[in-house]
Amino acid sequence: MNMPNLTQRLNERSLQEITMADRPLTTDLTGRPIPGREDVVYIDFEAETAKHRARQAELLQRGLPALKRLAKVAQGHTHQPQHCRRILLALYNGAEWPLDLTRLRVLDADLQRAALIVIEWSADCDRELHDYLEGGNRLLQRFWEIESGEED
Repeated sequence: MNMPNLTQRLNERSLQEITMADRPLTTDLTGRPIPGREDVVYIDFEAETAKHRARQAELLQRGLPALKRLAKVAQGHTHQPQHCRRILLALYNGAEWPLDLTRLRVLDADLQRAALIVIEWSADCDRELHDYLEGGNRLLQRFWEIESGEED
């Protein structure tokens, strides 16, 4: 083997190692699976964090108007407001106010969509939902009193 061929092979090997660095470490340098490593998953933390932040921003954009809509309707006195209050109370304190999914079925379609958006948002929200409403804690306490039969 002469020198140019050796240099060329080393350069090729370096290039192969660079491209292999982009692959998860579930294969050897030739691309064959490494026994016992097939289930290893490597996560790009920065990319996942960026996706999570984008999702939170999208949920906030859809969730805040939906939350305000439910809170506004919940202040009424017919059957729709009662179901909206119960859904909001379930998100406020699920241990005391478990969500009966039947309540979603009896809502008008637009309120049902709003409730589902708020539920999805609450699962990945960085704050309590009532913190997004002006006087939200007082409002939810009032809903609690209404639904407990404590309001005058």
